[in-house]
Amino acid sequence: MDLVDKAGISRRSVMKAGLALAGGAAMAGLNTGDAMAASDLRIMMAGGSWKEWVAKVFAEPFAKANNVELVWKLGLTQEPIVMAQQRRPQWDLIHSSQTRAGQLGAMGLYLPWTDETIPNLSKIHPSFRYEFLAGKCHTPYGLCVNTAKIKKPITSWLDLWDPELKGRIAFPAWGWVGDEVFHAINIALGGSSDNIEPGITKFKELFSQNQCRIINNVEHTRQLVDAQEIWLCPFFGARTQQAAAAGAPVEFVIPKEGGLSWIWNTALIANRPKDSIALSQKYAGTCLEAERQIEFARLTGYPPTNIEAMKNLPPDLKKLELSDADVDLLGKLQRQSDYMTQFAYRDQYSERWNKEVVTAK
Repeated sequence: MDLVDKAGISRRSVMKAGLALAGGAAMAGLNTGDAMAASDLRIMMAGGSWKEWVAKVFAEPFAKANNVELVWKLGLTQEPIVMAQQRRPQWDLIHSSQTRAGQLGAMGLYLPWTDETIPNLSKIHPSFRYEFLAGKCHTPYGLCVNTAKIKKPITSWLDLWDPELKGRIAFPAWGWVGDEVFHAINIALGGSSDNIEPGITKFKELFSQNQCRIINNVEHTRQLVDAQEIWLCPFFGARTQQAAAAGAPVEFVIPKEGGLSWIWNTALIANRPKDSIALSQKYAGTCLEAERQIEFARLTGYPPTNIEAMKNLPPDLKKLELSDADVDLLGKLQRQSDYMTQFAYRDQYSERWNKEVVTAK
């Protein structure tokens, strides 16, 4: 697997990149160097089962129907490559969440999604549409609760601080999804993207007093949850359901303050040749089709974003159905975040987390 350096991007790097882009952003997507029709679709994303599912449901059928070749670049944290290739990018699409898409889109590195350029975009629920991305699926995220060990109702993020659960709670690693979960809870505590004091203060208590453990990834979390070493932790809804299906006594809860939901799809890299951009936009549109999203939901366990698909889930997928209230709650805290501020202070916030929270216990 081709892995990219995971080093954080500092505020200075963002500012420098923004200045470098200032003169070229207006020309994004207007590179006309290639006169011939695009013969391949070049996609950057992580590997593993997610890539295989994306290829099976969306990319391979599209490539066959349009007689184009798929070229993949697999690896983690590939945004620095997009930044380095800003003037002559070599890739058409990059798998992304709404957070990273918003950050790099604001720098002129990604193209906006509009009803005029992306087929089927108007069919996507407004909760899952952003300026530089619309989801082919979304990933409800809240609390994974061991109902055999915890008898009282769990309703809030603040239940992680319950002293009765000392040593039986966990929080995701900062470099996994912990940074975004922290920022969401910080907002629920009265903070903001440029004021993380409420979160830092509260999380110091979680680690020093309630002996919070770190969960590093999905597999690590499942290991601890399945073994019932951890009774309460932030986790993905579908992964919690998978644990329950495997025999773990767990249920998924969306906290009353609001859950999270990452919106996944492939962002459109700017400044590619016109024909390549047109092909990418056409491909993005196929990811928004109801039937394909339902097929993808069956593979992943994550709900679709197409309104028709959301309302007409087949019987075997009814478990993915969410009420309007649930949809409103998911992503509520994320939508209050200033992603560019978080991105600019990424290194500083990470350092504070490691020094003041994790190592202070």
